[in-house]
Amino acid sequence: MASQSPSRLSQAGQPGDEPPRKHRSTLLTVCPFILGNEFCERLAYYGLSTNLILYLTRVMGEESGHAALQVSLFSGTCYLTPLLGAWLADSMWGRYKTIMVFSLIYFLGMLLLATTALVPALTPPPDLYPTRLQNAALFTSLYIVALGTGGIKPNVSAFGADQFDMADPQDRKEKTSFFNWFYFFVNIGSFIAVTVIVWVQENVNWGVGFAIPAACMGLAILVFVAGSPMYTHVVPTESPITRVYNVVMSAWWEKRRGGNVSPDEYAEDGPDLSSPLLGNGAAHSLLTGAIGGRKAPGGAGGPPLHPVQSFAWLDAATRTRVSPGGVARFTRRQVEEVKLVLRMLPIFVTTILYWTVYMQMGSFFVVQGASMNRTMPLPGGGTFTIPAASLAIVNTLGIVLLIPLYDRVVIPLLRRVGWPMTLLRRIGWGMVVCAGAMFAAAALEAWRLRLYAAHDVLPAAGANDWGRVVNLSVWWQAPQYLLVGLSEVFTSIGQLEFFYDQAPDVMRSCSMALQLLSVCIGSYLSGGLIYFADIITRRLDPEGYGWLPKNLNKGRLDLFLLCLGGIMTLNCIIFWRVAVKYEYKTVEHVQRVTVRERPPRPVPGPRPPSAPLASPGPSAAHQILPRLPRESPAPALYGRSVTFMPPSPVMPAVRR
Repeated sequence: MASQSPSRLSQAGQPGDEPPRKHRSTLLTVCPFILGNEFCERLAYYGLSTNLILYLTRVMGEESGHAALQVSLFSGTCYLTPLLGAWLADSMWGRYKTIMVFSLIYFLGMLLLATTALVPALTPPPDLYPTRLQNAALFTSLYIVALGTGGIKPNVSAFGADQFDMADPQDRKEKTSFFNWFYFFVNIGSFIAVTVIVWVQENVNWGVGFAIPAACMGLAILVFVAGSPMYTHVVPTESPITRVYNVVMSAWWEKRRGGNVSPDEYAEDGPDLSSPLLGNGAAHSLLTGAIGGRKAPGGAGGPPLHPVQSFAWLDAATRTRVSPGGVARFTRRQVEEVKLVLRMLPIFVTTILYWTVYMQMGSFFVVQGASMNRTMPLPGGGTFTIPAASLAIVNTLGIVLLIPLYDRVVIPLLRRVGWPMTLLRRIGWGMVVCAGAMFAAAALEAWRLRLYAAHDVLPAAGANDWGRVVNLSVWWQAPQYLLVGLSEVFTSIGQLEFFYDQAPDVMRSCSMALQLLSVCIGSYLSGGLIYFADIITRRLDPEGYGWLPKNLNKGRLDLFLLCLGGIMTLNCIIFWRVAVKYEYKTVEHVQRVTVRERPPRPVPGPRPPSAPLASPGPSAAHQILPRLPRESPAPALYGRSVTFMPPSPVMPAVRR
């Protein structure tokens, strides 16, 4: 049984006997270490990934299609491993240990990558393809990095949220400020990466350009460790991903044994361990789903859940028992929570292609920009060459400007005309805009190829024809970057809010995992489309170039982008058919929890050690909870490593 530490109890042994004393600001004393860690880690990641496709084509000698395939696979893996990191943090290691272990893995991968770029034997000579050893060294380092980012991406923001005691008014106020600063440092880190680091890679040395991010990752670990004595830790319980798996498998086995479950046969005798609020009666009064200080209509189980008609076969899970003749393993409420997540799968499937198309911004958009005129005159004379990958700034700035316009102009206007923007409408219109971005990019590429055919090119940097740049300003790419940014305002943020809103509190981590998984599958699908397009078009091309050769001047990238726009258009139609059949569920969420006041932390000295805290739900207060007996089928509360995000995330999808 977990108990409060003496430092959190008065002499009488009861909380609240001492007058409140002002304690040190958590935001100013603890969070700088977490914010510094996130800043350095994001700078390291985007210093690697933003310009990766040019490194593969220019240094490693890969074909454009193969390089884009590898970038898509790497990006997809970076969104797959966070599911592992979130599960380990929620159910086994806790967030602090998960972040530390994966940070060391991350740092090792960055060091190996910098080594492959600095050691001449690990890069091929110009105009030659890499050897197996060179490829093995490069991709081993990349996928070590992909594994490392999986423990950091889903856990750092949640770990920062763990530091705030929601029973303390000052901490409640500072928690919002923490998220604002958190995403500010994420954007600053990515901004420096896509400007300064990218410029160093193209104009100084690729080895130095990768060594700087590696050093930043090492600094991130040091900063994070420096704050260790002051951190508050939350003990792991159970990941909701595990609960979904257990419910589905139990129902499947019960169905194989035969028989259906009628509503009257639902198990209600087992403990409703999915309740978002279960307290320790010895330390404080039992919390029974209080919302705003009043008892929730759902009683101890939290807000009420209305039965879901779909996935009725899952009801069979209520028949399973912890032991023969024992209590039920799952209650009706727990099964209904799983149903609410699974019923979102059709929306999940039809949004995957959005990320397939979106991934072209980090691959073929960069290669296309590298084949255009990137010189910019300087006021004092001379010129400056803009790194092709730095055009992503247009996307970021566009999002920053478009979100206030969307919230303050578009939404009120649509309400006045009687056509409110629902979450699914928002997602659908974003897909339409994304298709338009592909058509715009295809039109620009067709224009660029016509200029190349007319020999309107700049002098080649080397003796090879593939290095020629068409005399067309790279700023003509700005419209397609802006359109992708607009699509993010609609689809990316809309998808995030949909998965967050349509899931009960205790299942939000699992539903948000669907968003990460859609990006992952979309990235892998992008790699598959690139691979087959390259193979098929090479066989059909008499000259053997295909659509996606190393020299884009000999290929037809415009046709590939046009096909992607067409596929996205068809997907929009399918999504519309699915969306009109979707029935929104009114899922009531716990907004605020009233707990017994306890004395805050004292001002002088480091924080006293505290008892382990059980992992609360996304909206639950920071509270001390009892340990469950070993025979209990599940912990009282779920972990939520991938759910902590500000109410309205206003940053590009790949920056999150």
